[in-house]
Amino acid sequence: MVSFDPFPVLTTPRLRLRALEPGDAERLFRIRSDPEVTRYVGRAPDSSLADSEQHIAVVSAGIRENTAIWWGITLEESGDLIGYGGFLRWNKPHRWAEIGYGLEPASWGRGIMTEALRAMLPFGFASMDLHRVEAQLDPENRASARVLERLGFTREGQHRQNWYYDGQFTDTAVYGLLRGELQAAT
Repeated sequence: MVSFDPFPVLTTPRLRLRALEPGDAERLFRIRSDPEVTRYVGRAPDSSLADSEQHIAVVSAGIRENTAIWWGITLEESGDLIGYGGFLRWNKPHRWAEIGYGLEPASWGRGIMTEALRAMLPFGFASMDLHRVEAQLDPENRASARVLERLGFTREGQHRQNWYYDGQFTDTAVYGLLRGELQAAT
């Protein structure tokens, strides 16, 4: 049985991935309320600090219940929270989970999310015993697709009009990475 207690802190040359804490709500709100960050997410941006506090509570519950794990992505030097990411929809019997993430726009284009995911993915395969990691994204989100492709994910298909938000249906591109493919990509 996997336990996330103590919480697994991950580090990279530039980043420290740690548990999201109640004190992160204000910074998280700035990220999750930014329409550029949520442009392809298929949900409304956070509209209040309470939305971000609720998100932290949901994330914390998933960690306690061993059903999901999310990290706050911070800069190693300053400790500033600049993003978040982790595994959700963990299907333990079939050994797969979905990966999701978000990053403040000021940090885009610097390889930060690629670096963060390079730390998360080995954790998922080794510590959570995943065989497969899946990512689902809006096909228009080319920046996110490039991050996934750089990490060895394969675009496996597209669900047509399977997501409904803001009065319209949108497609979902599905990317997958198998355990053995991670070693080949890194």
